[in-house]
Amino acid sequence: MYRIFRIERALNGGKMKFRTLLTLVALITMFFSCAEDKSSPTGPDNPVIGTKKWEFLTGSLVVSSPAIGLDGTIYVGSYDYKLYAINPDGTKKWDFLTGGYMYSSPAIGSDGTIYVGSYDYKLYAINPDGTKKWDFLAGGYVCSSPAIGSDGTIYIGSNDNKLYAINPDGTKKWEFLTGDLVWSSPAIGSEGTIYVGSSDNKIYAINPDGTKKWEFLTDGKVPSCPAIESDGTIFVGSSIDNKLYAINSNGTKKWEFLTGGYVSSSPAIDSDGTIYVGSNDCKLYAINSDGTKKWEFLTEGLVLSGPAISSDGTIYIGSWDDKLYAINPDGTKKWEFLTGDWVTSSPAIGSDGTIYFGSNDNKLYAIHGSGSLADTPWPMFRHDLKHTGRK
Repeated sequence: MYRIFRIERALNGGKMKFRTLLTLVALITMFFSCAEDKSSPTGPDNPVIGTKKWEFLTGSLVVSSPAIGLDGTIYVGSYDYKLYAINPDGTKKWDFLTGGYMYSSPAIGSDGTIYVGSYDYKLYAINPDGTKKWDFLAGGYVCSSPAIGSDGTIYIGSNDNKLYAINPDGTKKWEFLTGDLVWSSPAIGSEGTIYVGSSDNKIYAINPDGTKKWEFLTDGKVPSCPAIESDGTIFVGSSIDNKLYAINSNGTKKWEFLTGGYVSSSPAIDSDGTIYVGSNDCKLYAINSDGTKKWEFLTEGLVLSGPAISSDGTIYIGSWDDKLYAINPDGTKKWEFLTGDWVTSSPAIGSDGTIYFGSNDNKLYAIHGSGSLADTPWPMFRHDLKHTGRK
């Protein structure tokens, strides 16, 4: 009888010890789970990189590339004839109606004025509150995007074959005639020289007074927008001949790089001298400063979008396979984000790491990213978040 009692007590004691052990294991598991949650939580305060923050619906295609003001307002054009000002939370601040499609991408002046071209032959200057400051009438469609000089002069191309220099008050400073349509958007060097491509197969260097400095002949139309390296080298793509050109500041050829398709994409330049550019052969290329290939990344559609470089080294670019890609510095894919149509728009990276870009599904997207815009010689389309196009 005593032996049975001892066995029963031992068994009960064992159950208590076992339950205590289970409780201890549960507490330890909860502790480490909480520790993991604290180190990498998901949710509004620490969302998953590469996921959608918000989307903004316009009335038509968004081919235009977004510019970002100092207050975080995002400006982008749409084929519904409107320029949109969008708050950082994705709500509409205002819209401004022009008389034509908006292929042009906006630029923001030092006083907050927004400049943008339209298919109605006009360049518009719009106040930060969405009211019109002035408009300037060119002689053809304005598909080019404006560049802004250090003195406030606005430079923009037109399908009347001209590059215009316009004073901050909307009056014409001068015009420069090329041999064909000017779809390319101008870029401004540190010494004030304006560089722009034309459909006459040439890249022009124009002095600040409107006189020609030099011209460089390619074998194809030049819709790409130039990017400028710290040493003054100009990089620009060409169609038909499928090349990216590196041109010295005196107008002589440094090198050329052959891709497998038209190069309408506008290049970006990394801190180590690597040049990134898209091609209609569906690839993003990374090219060393000596013109040799570093790597290539294959998408499933044409790449007309211009790349943007993040401070963590990630390269973002859109494709006509309806996707935005995030690519590691070694050329491997980090992630991809699927939209509802082609992505021609070039991405912009906000100060908080948010990636903004348009799609032909009529939307502007905000995607959670990692890192702000990189501090490199030319990290994105139009050089900076305000799209000044100026070195």
